[in-house]
Amino acid sequence: MYRSKGFFRYLKSYPVVNGIIIVNIFFYIATILSSRVIFESMAGVNILIANGEWWRLITPIFIHTNFSHLLFNCFAIYLFGSILEIKMKRATFLLIYISSGVFANIITYQFGSLTLVHVGSSGAVFGILGVIAVLIYFKQLTLEQTRTLSVVILLAIILSFLQKDTNVLSHIGGFAWGLICGLLLVRKRW
Repeated sequence: MYRSKGFFRYLKSYPVVNGIIIVNIFFYIATILSSRVIFESMAGVNILIANGEWWRLITPIFIHTNFSHLLFNCFAIYLFGSILEIKMKRATFLLIYISSGVFANIITYQFGSLTLVHVGSSGAVFGILGVIAVLIYFKQLTLEQTRTLSVVILLAIILSFLQKDTNVLSHIGGFAWGLICGLLLVRKRW
């Protein structure tokens, strides 16, 4: 009985983070059950975006190529998103998450090849990391959080360039947008 109360208390503490994770899991299962029809209709495909399928700048945020891709992104959303969700209004956090993912997809579309296919929430995750980087710079986090998260952000950026099949454009775009959002937050414009 005690464990279930703790679990439900956790769900109430981070409703946006949990909601995002649930939506990602839902679309992953739906993609499998639809024999990839959902993947094919929601993935970011630059040539299709160029032909007017603008929704493909939004929908790839919720689509993942395989279970490990989904697992890694959901873990990152949980780990970093929960830090931000308690520091700001939930609507603001959701806006930052979605807009970071969309901006990352716009950057991928603008600077990637027309044949590029892109999916995943890592652009949105890097947006969260961008906001955290600004909070670190302006000393808005504890010393322990600052030390740990500084190393994590540095490793995430380095690994973006070292891992095969990583959409570096998305990571850079999401991080840049997160920096902008973080500056707006610190200056209390949001």
